[in-house]
Amino acid sequence: MEMRVKTDSESLREKATNVIREAIMSLHYKPGEALVERRLCEETGVSRTSIREALRLLEAEGLVRREGTRGLVVAELSSEEVRNMFDLRLLIEIELLSRFADRATGEQLSRMSDLLDAAASSAERDSDEYPRKITQFLQVIWDNSGNPIAAKLLGSLRGRTSYIRVILYRETSFAEHQFTIGLLRRILQGLQGGDVATSAKVYRRYLERARDRAVGIIETQEAAVTSVA
Repeated sequence: MEMRVKTDSESLREKATNVIREAIMSLHYKPGEALVERRLCEETGVSRTSIREALRLLEAEGLVRREGTRGLVVAELSSEEVRNMFDLRLLIEIELLSRFADRATGEQLSRMSDLLDAAASSAERDSDEYPRKITQFLQVIWDNSGNPIAAKLLGSLRGRTSYIRVILYRETSFAEHQFTIGLLRRILQGLQGGDVATSAKVYRRYLERARDRAVGIIETQEAAVTSVA
């Protein structure tokens, strides 16, 4: 994975944060792996000060945590944490969908359609762009719901949510990706046709399905660790 940081108007801290976040999302750094500042400096080409600031931001996002004498490590999500995150998402996102439906523009709906086309194409190519496009699709709803506080709260979970989405992507089949895109298309069709009730119902199904699959994957991983121990 190419991790060298280029210099331009964006701050080195922001660049380093984005690069390390992407490395975690792509599983270049795996759950539980120690993040050594010297190694990160060598891989990114930025100063230790910028790396420390980046790690503080990623710790606030929940992607990195402190573990005793090991220092900072890539966070490992428990099945209980995943359940709690989806409980929150179910409470907030269904409401945001209804609010978005009242104010959605043709341009926004068109962008959502384009993002689903891009997600489908990425899934066919087995590209890691797939989870990014799904994230961007949902982001259109969050950012244009008229509730910036709720959108900001969901944004604080975005790192961990995207991380779960990457894990799901790597553990599921192309047919399952197609099914997910089908659900999201039905949400979009409901919005385009003014059928908010159907969109909300399908959105709930999408979230519950993602929750159940994510919890199942992580519980399997937890069981494997327990059996080894």
